[in-house]
Amino acid sequence: MEDELTCPVCLELYADPLLLPCSHSICKKCLQDILDNRSKSGKEGLTCPSCRKPHPVSRSKVGKLPRNLALENIVFRYQEIQSQNITKKSNSLDLSLDFSSASNTSQCTSPLSPEPNSDVFNMDDISELCGLCDENSRKKVSWHCEQCCVTYCETCLENFHPKRGPLAHHKLQRPVKDELSGKQAFCTDHPVEVATIFCDKCQLLGCHLCVCEGVGKHSQHKILSLDTALVQTKEMVVGTKKKLENMVTTITDQSNKMSDVTDDIEAMHLQACQKIDLQYQRVIEDITSNLRQHRHEMLHKLSESKSKILAKLRTQIEENRQQLKTMENLMESCKKLLDDDHSNSLLIQAGEIQPLIQKQEAVYDRLHTTKQVFQELMSDKSTQQDIKQSVVKFKSSAMSCIKNMFVDETEQCQSIIPVITSTASPGKDGPKVLNKCLTTWGFNSSSFTAEALTFNAMWSVTVEKNASQLGDLKNGYIFGVGISFDKLPLKEQVGMNNVSHGIVCTGGNLVYAHNGKFEQLMPLDGLPLSVTMYCTIDQSEGVLLAYTITDASWGDTLHGKKKLVDQLSRMEVYPVFTVSQRVKMQFPTYV
Repeated sequence: MEDELTCPVCLELYADPLLLPCSHSICKKCLQDILDNRSKSGKEGLTCPSCRKPHPVSRSKVGKLPRNLALENIVFRYQEIQSQNITKKSNSLDLSLDFSSASNTSQCTSPLSPEPNSDVFNMDDISELCGLCDENSRKKVSWHCEQCCVTYCETCLENFHPKRGPLAHHKLQRPVKDELSGKQAFCTDHPVEVATIFCDKCQLLGCHLCVCEGVGKHSQHKILSLDTALVQTKEMVVGTKKKLENMVTTITDQSNKMSDVTDDIEAMHLQACQKIDLQYQRVIEDITSNLRQHRHEMLHKLSESKSKILAKLRTQIEENRQQLKTMENLMESCKKLLDDDHSNSLLIQAGEIQPLIQKQEAVYDRLHTTKQVFQELMSDKSTQQDIKQSVVKFKSSAMSCIKNMFVDETEQCQSIIPVITSTASPGKDGPKVLNKCLTTWGFNSSSFTAEALTFNAMWSVTVEKNASQLGDLKNGYIFGVGISFDKLPLKEQVGMNNVSHGIVCTGGNLVYAHNGKFEQLMPLDGLPLSVTMYCTIDQSEGVLLAYTITDASWGDTLHGKKKLVDQLSRMEVYPVFTVSQRVKMQFPTYV
């Protein structure tokens, strides 16, 4: 078994083993050392040393990992058995030694000092003499080894049982009469009588006098034999311990889930703040600085919403931590009752079991309330929805702040699907348009020019990955959507000349492009992505071009407007589109 009980890091028997999410165990000290070293190297997380599976474990979360109590107990029992086996072999060799020679040698050594936690008893009534001393100079017994079941005087203890090597883990105690007489228990009411029965009603040990009619106070009570009472009492303690272990598992799972939700909300809140900042910068550059205070108010409300739910979650986590502490104390009490080697010791302490059970039941009742709160927190998704919707709300409220500039484009613009002339097949005259899906041919980008606008219009296009083509979305010119004041040639890209404006994806970022110059908008989080263009052509001072970028997760993520005055002399405005071999554009099936 030693290989199974050995830590894969320190190659020693497990000490304070913790259970990783992959069900493998590791010493607590080894885990802390690994995390410290990875932190110094600028790395995060942990790779399981057994299965190499990565886990998001940090130094602060080590205390949240569950202890592998079963493995810890097995290691302890294994060490105890190994120690007993070594001691038996050692004693068989010690008994063959010349005691007189050993006694002479012992004059040069000092008696072994007791361990700080060794139990020390009154020696006034102990008259037994050491059996290992020379017959002519036997000394009084001073120590008793629980593992060896042998008593020693001070000299023989140092000679035949040194606290070194395999004997270092043996527990030494001052001997008492109970140890020398077989650890018999005596009746509490009749101290001279050996306890031979157990009163099930009073939960007390007793003797034959206790059940005598008219004499013993346990007469007419239900009486059990010591063996039966021991089995029954042990079953009660084991049952209580098992219930506590199940409760600890439940609380631990709840705490872990709430911690995950807390982390998700923190990350979601961070993303929302980043997207609001992007929208804020767009509105500021397009309009005025009047949105600065509005941004502050929106972020403040968002933080309050986040803080409120996080306060509830953290309060519940703290409540669970307190319950875990209470349960661990109760489990420790059960463990102490079960770990006593003396068979009658558990019965002697039987009166302590009922209060222990009552405390366990009280914790169980408290767990029911905790479970209800946990379910309410898990079912309440309003905060997450509010955080996601905050980006859209910010855009909407920002528009209302600037009435002189921001109007509802949908009221001014009619929704259309741009009409693009199709060709019979790809060739010199242009690419083929099929089912309102724009794709290129070969490995070059292709541009599409729709029919000229004759009224204020808006149109949307969804950009998706082209499954038939492989390529990196982070490199090169990927796609462009916008308008042009002249028809674009097939190989001319949107935003790369002085007649076209548009939203362009290049180098993994979305930018506003005109005449080959880029204005950073936002990073490309991924595809699919929708772009809606609003074009108001009846402006006396120029063309008003607005755009909205939408993703599936957050909805409307970014909105902006541009007043185009550089092409006043041109009368025609064309919707234009550029696609590379890595993407395809699709129009809605209906408007």
